[in-house]
Amino acid sequence: MKHSILLLVLALSSIHAFAAKYEAEDAILGGEANLANDDQSASGGSYVQMKEGELSFTVNVPSEGMYDILIHYKQDYDTQKEQNLLVNGTNSGSINFPQTEDWKDVSVVARLNKGDNTVKITKSWGWVDVDYIEVNLHENSSFNLDENLANPNANGAAKEMFAFMQENFQKKVISGVMTGAVLNGNDAVTLNNQEDVAHIRSNSGNKTPALVGFDFMHGTGKEYNDDNGGWFQAYTDATISLAKELYQRGGIPAFCWHWRDPLKNDIGFYSPTGGGDKTSFDLTTACTNSNCTAWDTNSDAYIAIVEDIDKVAGYLKELQDADVAVLWRPVHEASGGWFWWGYKGAAPFKLLYKLIFDRLTDHHHLNNLIWVWNSEGGDPDWYPGDEYVDIIGRDFYYSNNTQVNHASLIGEFEKLKNLFGTKKMIALSENGSVPFPENLIEDGAGWSFFMPWYGTFVKQANTNSDWLHIMNHEYVLTLEDMPGWTGEPPSPIKVANAIPNAKFGVRSLNNGTLLVESNANTAIYLYNTKGSLVQKVSVQAGSSEVKISVPAGIYVVKNAKTGQTQRVLVR
Repeated sequence: MKHSILLLVLALSSIHAFAAKYEAEDAILGGEANLANDDQSASGGSYVQMKEGELSFTVNVPSEGMYDILIHYKQDYDTQKEQNLLVNGTNSGSINFPQTEDWKDVSVVARLNKGDNTVKITKSWGWVDVDYIEVNLHENSSFNLDENLANPNANGAAKEMFAFMQENFQKKVISGVMTGAVLNGNDAVTLNNQEDVAHIRSNSGNKTPALVGFDFMHGTGKEYNDDNGGWFQAYTDATISLAKELYQRGGIPAFCWHWRDPLKNDIGFYSPTGGGDKTSFDLTTACTNSNCTAWDTNSDAYIAIVEDIDKVAGYLKELQDADVAVLWRPVHEASGGWFWWGYKGAAPFKLLYKLIFDRLTDHHHLNNLIWVWNSEGGDPDWYPGDEYVDIIGRDFYYSNNTQVNHASLIGEFEKLKNLFGTKKMIALSENGSVPFPENLIEDGAGWSFFMPWYGTFVKQANTNSDWLHIMNHEYVLTLEDMPGWTGEPPSPIKVANAIPNAKFGVRSLNNGTLLVESNANTAIYLYNTKGSLVQKVSVQAGSSEVKISVPAGIYVVKNAKTGQTQRVLVR
């Protein structure tokens, strides 16, 4: 008789670890899901064909906490299939099932309550075969961030922005939003008047997203050269103008590029299987072979690709000349296959990504870029390598795009950490409903930033009261919290004879006040980002508020007694 198996084992550390296995044939099946008995390689000889249906498991755990949910599956229907994971009725993220003829494992992380929990695998794309699931207590791994940017010649502005993001990673989340309309007729709008930014401001007590996304969608392509080219140029000029304004106010400009057909035969950027305006552009025609191991530099496709990259380089150069650093996320969502740059597979995509990187950094000497590579979930074959990436981004939308769900998406966060390691920051580079800050804190989902897409994602997937709550939470950095940019990287402060176990912490309060916690009387030194000492203040043991008289900005605080240092934002 097939049944769920509960296994308790004693870990080497003498701490009891938990593991439980649940057969798919014991799950409650819904829709078209059906039991299959035709594979003796499956556990117990049986498995479930999900098809367009769903599986529901009752999972019992001894305590509340984070758990790994491993799914033993096979999937030979397509290159990948993505499904929804629902825990106790709440959508907790997605599960990506890469193609495989043999039984393989995928794993997601979710918070479970003590006792019984309902874990459902429901259709997003459908069509995956499930043998069983295992539930194990999750062991968290710490980040060990690479402090260097992928471009060794990155300028001071990029280094300063990157250092700021690393300093706040897992301590704060940077608020963001993607822009849609940036023109009023043919005139550029201001940042506060841009409709998506304005909507958030009007519903949050005039709190402004610290990060704002823009698109070079209208910067190249067939229509750019047609009669409407003037409007297209005005749109691109407006994004550059807004990015400059945002940076000057201390914010973070982020650019993607919905890249229209380089050969300009079609107006679209979607692949033949994508939605919207499609293109038949075939990336492999720019290569010497169908596997895209090398470029055919004499091909029309390759020449057109380089011309478009050079065109966009001109826009980025305008920002560099204005000393503006940029989060740059080219050829995003490739492994989804709905854009032409991912339609032909991982090898052509990686060759293209590296071409963009090399062309912009080595040929055009663009040193103001922080490179964001975009994961679609379980897609390590598409990763170009640590030497080409500064931040790993995840674009996540619920299957119902306007669904209001403020879960932390800890499963997505931990999945990326497990797949790509702990050297790179992880960000929610596109999303619909924004995770609530308290959920991020409770689950440890330390996304660097969030960025809901414009329009309905800003206005329906997040309610007006949601924005009031999110933007006023102390865990969320808004534009009003930003210290401003100097254009120079922070200088490291040498620490001699530090005492690792000494208690010392500094937090910036409003009105030029620092909250200092120390287990001994000491003094603190404030250094600016250039490494110059600007103030010395005595502090008493315990917790004390210390008034300082320095301009708003980023500072390094050093404990004079122990040598411990900490970066703080002075507001």
